[in-house]
Amino acid sequence: MQKVIIIGSGPAGLLLAHYLLSRGNYQVEIYESRLDPRLAEQSNQRTFPIALQSRGLNAIEQIVGLKVALAKKGVWSQGILIHRKQGKPRQINRKMPTLLIDRNQLNLVLLENLLEKHSRELVTVKFDCSCVDINLESHEAILDHNNGERFTAKYDRLVGADGVRSQVREVLSARGDIQCQQDFIPDVYKSLHVPRIAPDKTVELAGNYLHTSTLGKGIRLVLAPQPDDWLHGTLIFSPDNNPLENCTTDEEVLAYFQENTPFIKPVMRLEDVAVLRQNPVSKILTVKCDRMHVGDRILLVGDGAHAVSPSIGQGCNASLQDAQVFSQCLARYEDKWEEALPAFTAERLSDVHALRELSDYTFPRSKPMMLEFVFRLTIGKKLRPWFPLLTNPLPMELIMESELPYSEVLKQSQGWINRVRESMQN
Repeated sequence: MQKVIIIGSGPAGLLLAHYLLSRGNYQVEIYESRLDPRLAEQSNQRTFPIALQSRGLNAIEQIVGLKVALAKKGVWSQGILIHRKQGKPRQINRKMPTLLIDRNQLNLVLLENLLEKHSRELVTVKFDCSCVDINLESHEAILDHNNGERFTAKYDRLVGADGVRSQVREVLSARGDIQCQQDFIPDVYKSLHVPRIAPDKTVELAGNYLHTSTLGKGIRLVLAPQPDDWLHGTLIFSPDNNPLENCTTDEEVLAYFQENTPFIKPVMRLEDVAVLRQNPVSKILTVKCDRMHVGDRILLVGDGAHAVSPSIGQGCNASLQDAQVFSQCLARYEDKWEEALPAFTAERLSDVHALRELSDYTFPRSKPMMLEFVFRLTIGKKLRPWFPLLTNPLPMELIMESELPYSEVLKQSQGWINRVRESMQN
């Protein structure tokens, strides 16, 4: 029985714990810096929705009961509605439905299911504990209770699943064991939450589609329906072009949305605007590592190894897929980590590096390319049976409507990616 310490109880760490415990050879300890979500008050104004697409869903489906439990907490989406100032929204249907679920709910289901299935002798989860260092020679994680008490925990194997600001990654990087690049994406965002149904019940926005809108000057709005008849989403803009910066009252912010996004005019209230104004402007950090393991004992998964822009909604899907792919490596090499770890890096690294490029350059910024993008997603799809050479799928289609590896998606859509990159540089 090998003892595995997992730092971080996000989706990647929890799903990997499910996979390890299903193999019957492991005892798992999970340490998380945040408070226990089962005890902390959950606010739908302080989180964001996750779009689980076929890659993430397939990883979850391998653990009996998880997909059914998650579906009860989410909404199945059939596609995207692109709203305009005038006229009906453009509707883009997907062959493969997407499960839209609040990140807190995703974590809770993974956590509660894990603890229900396995005894406390096999799995323990300790919250309010931060990893501050790792002793690779003695195989110990050095941790702090957030009340200041320091302690150590011995491991046979250690997994860094502690997110974009991973302390495990920072320790390994400081030692020179891995090379890591970190960058902020050009855009920033504010979280936005509005009811899906107007107070007087006269307007009801679709509950099974993502709602998007382009407001001009690179400003974008994305809203995802949730089971409680709310739309959770983000207002995205460049740091030097905050559309709300000069609005001094809630009424001015409401007027801005009523003018630029008429589709939410009937449902948006002053109290929703007040929360939006209080929400901070947030940056998104991306991470690119040259490997996903160190030696024969340490593994990095999820955002700690490959955080990307959320523009195409694949960050969590890729993180969940990490757990599935590593479990497959363990099965292939009969739980010999000294063989499974390098095999995992060799198999996974090209895909997560490709995902970074896809996330950065799938969506165009220039108006001409955006018009082409929308045309090809709508009219182009209908023309494809007759003119296949003139209407090649966009990378977004290949990602959402196939299970091709990210590296293959990038290969097939390199021409579009290069054009978007060039337009952004210009």
